[in-house]
Formats: sequence, structure tokens, C-alpha cells
Amino acid sequence: MSTERETSSKELTLLIVGRPNVGKSTLFNRLAGRKQALVLDVPGVTRDRNEARVSWRVNDQPYTVRLVDTGGLAGELFDEEIAAQVAAGMREADLILAVFDGRAGYIPQDAEALERVRRQPEFTGVPVLGIVNKIDHDGVEEVVHEFHASGLDELMTVSAEHGRGILELQARVREILEAEPSPEEESAELDRARRRKTGSLVPRIAVLGRPHVGKSTLVNALLGRERMITSPMAGTTIDSVDSEVELDGHPYVLVDTAGIRRKSKTEQGVEVLSVVLARKALDRADIALFVVDAEAGISDQDAKVAGLCDAAGTSVVILVNKWDLKESKPGASRKAAAEQVRQGLKFLSWAPVVFTSGLKREGLEGLGDLIHDVLEQKAAKVSSRDLTEWMREQLLIRNPSGARLFFAHQSGTHPPTFVGHVNDPRKVHFSMERNFINGIRERWGYMGSPVRLKFQASKARGLASSRS
Repeated sequence: MSTERETSSKELTLLIVGRPNVGKSTLFNRLAGRKQALVLDVPGVTRDRNEARVSWRVNDQPYTVRLVDTGGLAGELFDEEIAAQVAAGMREADLILAVFDGRAGYIPQDAEALERVRRQPEFTGVPVLGIVNKIDHDGVEEVVHEFHASGLDELMTVSAEHGRGILELQARVREILEAEPSPEEESAELDRARRRKTGSLVPRIAVLGRPHVGKSTLVNALLGRERMITSPMAGTTIDSVDSEVELDGHPYVLVDTAGIRRKSKTEQGVEVLSVVLARKALDRADIALFVVDAEAGISDQDAKVAGLCDAAGTSVVILVNKWDLKESKPGASRKAAAEQVRQGLKFLSWAPVVFTSGLKREGLEGLGDLIHDVLEQKAAKVSSRDLTEWMREQLLIRNPSGARLFFAHQSGTHPPTFVGHVNDPRKVHFSMERNFINGIRERWGYMGSPVRLKFQASKARGLASSRS
């Protein structure tokens, strides 16, 4: 594995991503040593990928890399096309440079662009280095501090326009790409190599839940062998472990994660690490199996774990585990138990509920097919014409504030995200948004996945010209 990272055996690829107008193309030109990318102070100038093969000199040693510049994510122009180009670039990327505008600060559009990157199936295991651009001076700790909200482990500051920090960035890139990979990184790299070779994407399943709900026992049942160490003690699993498995004829990668405890109990050592690993596994996952305890019912900790799934925009199947213990008690019924789960986790009402016993290996038949169906619906795309016509029809039925819809389109599939361009977003009441989302599910599906719907202010003439 380590030989693949040696410069003599492999061309290393850097993918530059970020929202519009953060200086991606300027950084690309600086790293390439020439003005190849068009640079204007206008969002959305770069639409297609722009590539350059360059030779750097780091510590007096030659170093060859392939730079790939991409368009701005989470913008209004060519959003779907740019996302497709970013996904294509990630299939070959060895390192992603996520670029931010240090003058503007960390804004919601940055978070949306980063989420779009993380939710791509091609993202699996690719390291990400945060680049805070447009910083022309030293002593920038306060400026950089707010960018830690991105969740990235490492941030560097540069001024692509003036060349500040570029040599340090080149040296750090080489260190990252040549570092000996951890077991988790090695597994992810092998998975990405297999994807590149076969052209197929093996979905990753994060197994999540609070401590002592039987996650590792469930994983062992799915694998058909004792892959995980299990114990009646809560919190036995500390690291996240990847395992290949075939369920109902579908290939998957299972990621078992450490139990997530309350914050007051996670201030030190391995418990803090367990939460970090669980969140990272969720960021890399295509879907989560959210395990709850049938006997204990839904707790505040369950709601916190579910909140991680919701924040990440991950598809979810809820597993009510230890159902064999609950079912033997008088008055127990699956219908009532499912209703209790939905009442306790209202914001995951779209998630299928499956009753299981990891210990007895019951209730797992058909789970692979269910996961396949969820992921298939998650990837479904709605044409802009159909979505626009349908939303306009809905506004004719209920539209108390007189909102005008000019255009609607699907901006992403991970999670399914839709954007309505209207005359004034304030005229779209939250109850209308809820009705729109329910209607989208009823018409197009998306079982087991969150649906995002946003409204942006637009002008009819300008929007029509940008989409022509």
C-alpha cells in the first residue's frame, strides 16, 4: 500500500473545491505556476474541470502532481453540472483542497458546498485539507478560528493572489500524500481503487447507536462471523471497523462505530475519540443503520444520535434491536412499538423501521434489499421541468402570501435537495415547505432519506437567461 504513495510509482492528484468566488482558480494558477484558469471576480466563472500537470520542488526534490480545478459548488449557475464534475474528479483524487474566503468568513454557503463534497459516494476516504484563502498577513488565529466549524482536522492560510503560504502548502501536501496510511485510510484507499477499476460504487453503511444497544452483535450477525469484540459492558467498541459483506446479493461495506455517550461522559480519552470516529464514519457513509433498544425505548441519547444523522443528511434505516426480549412480554406489538419509535424520533419519520435480534440473528432477512431500495430512491433525479410544473400547481392550491415561482430544480442527491427560485422567500411559509416536502415524497419517493428544500430570491428574466 505504501508504495502507491511514492512519487515515482503514481501520479498524485489534487482536487480543488469550494463555493463560488473563494479564489479556487487563483490558487490553481498559483500552484500551476501559470495563468491557465480564467480568473474574474464573478461567481461561477469556472464550470468544467480545469487540469494541469506540474512539477514542484519541495526540499530540493522534484515532485509531480496533477491539479484539478472545479466550479463553485452551492451556487446558482450550472449547479448540477458542476456537482457532476466534482464527483468525477473525486474518483481519481488523492487529496482534496477545500478552499474558503478568509475575508468573508465561514458562511452557510461554505457549509453547503462542503456537505455536497462529503455526500458524494466517490468521497470515501479521500483526505481533505482546508485552505483559508485571501489572508495577506500573519497572526491570523482569530480569523481561522471560525473555520473550525467546517469540521476539518487541518486548516492552512494562504494568499493565492500574492503567493503567501504557497511553499508551506506544497510541502504539507507532500507530507500528507506520502504519509504512511492508517488502517482506516488503507481500507478506504483499497475501496476507492476497487471503485476506479470496476467503475462501481460499493455503498458504505455506518452502524450507529448509543452504547449497549447491540451494534457489534448485529454486525457479527450480518457478517456471519465474530468480526467484532462483543461484551455486555457498554462501550466495548472504541474504534470504527470496516468490513465487506454481501446482503441479499448486494455488496456493502459495514462500519461499526463506538457507542456515543452523553457529553458529560465524553470529556476524556477514548470516549471523546469514539464520538469523533462515529461522526467521521457518518460523513463517509451512504446510509446509517440506527440501532435502538427495544426494551429501553427511545431515550434522549437516541435523539442525540439521530440528530447526527439528520445533520449529516444521511439516509437511515432504524433497527429496533433485542426485539426477542420485548416480544415475549404481554401486550407487545410491532405496530405499537413502531409508533413509539416515530413519536420519539419525529424528525426521522421517513426512516423505515425493522425489528431485529442480533443475538438470535432474526429479522435480518431482506435488509440488504431494503438498503438497496433506499439508496436507489435516494439517487433518483427529478427533471427541472417536472418539478417546476408540479410546484406551480401546488401554489395554485395553497398560496396565502402570493409567492411566485420562476423555476425549480434538483441541486443534489446526497441528500435529495431541491431549490425553488421565487420572487420572495419570505412569502413561502414553513407549513408550505412541509407540504412541498411531503408532496415530493408522495410523488417521487425518497424512502429512508431526508429531503432538503430551499427557496432563493430570483428574477424571472435573469434566471431564464442563466438556464437557457
